[in-house]
Amino acid sequence: MFNRLLKPNTDLAIDFHTGTTGLDVSAFHIGDMRIPEVKAMMILYPVPAIWDNPAYPGVLHNAYIDAGIPSFTPEVGVARRLDLDMIPRFVEGTLNVFKHFGVMPGAIGRTAVDANVYIGKSAVPVLTTHGGFIELLVKLNAKLTPGQKVAIQRNAFGVVAEYTSPVDGLVGGLRSDATSEPGNVLLFILADAAPASGTAPYPE
Repeated sequence: MFNRLLKPNTDLAIDFHTGTTGLDVSAFHIGDMRIPEVKAMMILYPVPAIWDNPAYPGVLHNAYIDAGIPSFTPEVGVARRLDLDMIPRFVEGTLNVFKHFGVMPGAIGRTAVDANVYIGKSAVPVLTTHGGFIELLVKLNAKLTPGQKVAIQRNAFGVVAEYTSPVDGLVGGLRSDATSEPGNVLLFILADAAPASGTAPYPE
């Protein structure tokens, strides 16, 4: 399908996604801003955050990039939820892309500049170490500093873990389930700095 249908008929591609089950996510993009067309498309959306990432695993836009076709992934919030506040951002941004590249006429609407976009160089997960109930202390798009407490975890007998931010950055995703087993993504932070050498990538 990719080689015979998608690749020969595509000049630019937008690979729409949502977050995964149990994870509430901000309106943001994933893409490689070193590619001029990708940067241009992403900035045309009024989103509050961009993850400047060259090759997030397992997404269609990487296949397009490998084929020389500029592409990126917009993340349209949490899975299976009709978010009537978030969806218009992505409609407006997509229409902006069409207008910018001459697919349709019209004036450009709001862009990432209007949304005061934050551009992160990495996504740093905070993983649960215990099982139990989660009390989140931060919200989506909150700015974080290293050592800031972000969540408390309890079981029937009391507090079993407290979690802090390891980096400066912006909350890009939060666990939406009330409970968690050890090893789940509690939240991820779009971080100012590129990941350190040898740092594990954000888990699928």
